[in-house]
Amino acid sequence: MREILKWQARSLVNRQNHSPYGFDATVNPYRGCAHACHYCYARDTHLFLDLNIGEDFSQKLFVKQRSPEQIRQEVNRLPLDRVIALGTATDPYQPLEGHHRISRRLLEIIADSGHAVTITTKSPLILRDIDLLERLANHHQLRVHISLISLNRDLLRVLEPGAPPPLVRLQTIAELTQHAIPTLLFAAPILPYLTDQEEQLARLFKGASEALVDGVMASRLRLSPTMKSYFFDWLVTHYPDLLEPYRSLYPGSSQYPLASYSQALSQRVAKLQQHYGLSQPYPTPKAWRPISQLEFHF
Repeated sequence: MREILKWQARSLVNRQNHSPYGFDATVNPYRGCAHACHYCYARDTHLFLDLNIGEDFSQKLFVKQRSPEQIRQEVNRLPLDRVIALGTATDPYQPLEGHHRISRRLLEIIADSGHAVTITTKSPLILRDIDLLERLANHHQLRVHISLISLNRDLLRVLEPGAPPPLVRLQTIAELTQHAIPTLLFAAPILPYLTDQEEQLARLFKGASEALVDGVMASRLRLSPTMKSYFFDWLVTHYPDLLEPYRSLYPGSSQYPLASYSQALSQRVAKLQQHYGLSQPYPTPKAWRPISQLEFHF
C-alpha cells in the first residue's frame, strides 16, 4: 500500500557544479516515484533515507515541504544566468503533483524571476500548466523533455508499471509543440537487448518526428553497484535469458556497457536522428530579465 509522507526539506533548489547536461541547479519536489521504472538511477536516493530501492521507492513517496516564499528566496538567490532543471531524480508531474502542485508553484516563481528552466517528465499532467509553459516559452526560458524509451506498450508495462502509456506521451509531445513549446524526446536510458534494436528505435524516433518534436536526447543505461544488483535480480524474474548477456556487457564493477557496444549504439542513434531530422542543435533555454528588474534612466 502506497504511503505519502511529508518531508521538511532544508532546501528545494540544489546547486550543481559544472554539470555536463547544461543546468546549474536541480529541483525535485518529490522523493520516490509512482512510475516505478525498474531501470531508474534515482532508486539509489532512497538509500539515504534507510529505505530499500525496490518496493519502497515506488510505495514510500515523500512530498518536500517548502513555503512559496521559501522557494522564491531560493530561486532568487541563484544568479540569473543559472539554468534550473526540474525533475532530474523523480518525475515532477507524477500523480502527487495533481494534489500538491509544487512543480506549478516553482514554475510560477521562475516565470517571475526570469531564470531558464528545463523540465523532464513522462506525464501528460504537464499539460495542466500549459499557460505557464507558454509564458516561459514566449521568453525563451523553457525546454521540456518528454521521457519515452519505446513504443512497445507491453514491454513498458513490465519496465515502467506505473508510467503513462507510450502513445499518451507522444500525444503530450504533439500538444506541447502545437503550443510552440520547445520539446525534446528523452530516449534515456536505452536498455541493451530490450529497447536498443534499430527497428524499435526507428519506430520511436519516427513517432516523435510526426509529433513535431524539436530533437532527441538519448543515452546508454548506467547501473550503479546497487542498481546493478537490483536490475540483475529483476532480469532473473522477467527476462532470465538476458542475465548472462548483461553480465558480459557490464563486467565486474563497470557501471557502463562495454565501449564497443556504446560506440555502436551512438552510431545507431546518430543515424536515426539524421534520418528523421532530429539531430542537434537543440533549442537552448535562456534567462529573461523581467521588466520589473530593469533599471530605467531618464
